[in-house]
Amino acid sequence: MDNRNRFDGKGEIYAKARPKYAEALFDYLKNVLNVPFDSVFADIGSGTGIFTEQLLDCWRKVYAVEPDADMRRKAEERLSRIEGFISVDGSDADTKLPDGSVDFVTAAQAFHWFDAEAFGKECRRILRPGGKVMIIYNFRDPNAACTKALAELRHRYSPEFQGFSNGINDEKCKAFFVRECTVFRADNTQYYDRQGYFDRVLSSSYSTRESDGRYSEYLTDIGRVFDSFSADGIIAVPTKTAAYIGKV
Repeated sequence: MDNRNRFDGKGEIYAKARPKYAEALFDYLKNVLNVPFDSVFADIGSGTGIFTEQLLDCWRKVYAVEPDADMRRKAEERLSRIEGFISVDGSDADTKLPDGSVDFVTAAQAFHWFDAEAFGKECRRILRPGGKVMIIYNFRDPNAACTKALAELRHRYSPEFQGFSNGINDEKCKAFFVRECTVFRADNTQYYDRQGYFDRVLSSSYSTRESDGRYSEYLTDIGRVFDSFSADGIIAVPTKTAAYIGKV
């Protein structure tokens, strides 16, 4: 499947189920890195606008660049009322933005789908002098029992599964930057009730779809994972928000 089509039809459930990013990250950007309010951001692979919305809570203008029409439409439904939100039909290698037009390029839960070389070239084109790139992920704790159980389920139903977020890790994110990058981490543990957990699992690009003959069995197995690791109707998924910030 083409990476651009992996989320076809998932805009609604993605917007509902995907977690936000730790508020501590935005405090860090404002109060430690002193990113000015009038900074212009380009959020690449912005999806349904989860990270875009958090940026708009803090800064003046964000270009939300997203190639998938369903995801982009959902972001527009949610965010068009916000002054400073600009939706763009573009991609990591072709953002459609003018040269030297932004102060920050961000990619939240999306970098693993990019052509890193082409993305770096595009970042250098659209960034203003001194501009930076920030790669952001909500990383599950790989040692948590509930994460291991879900990974095993993913492998069983999706042989092409290479790990959460397509196997992206700390080293791959750091390697994108030409010099050392600043790394910020903050706890962002997620808590789900039963329906919320189902929605979160089903929002994944690799999740078995309703058209698959094993879909009913898949739902049963998701329920087993939830039942095994929940307490009082809630499952806690240990998660950290990680941000890699630097120049390219």
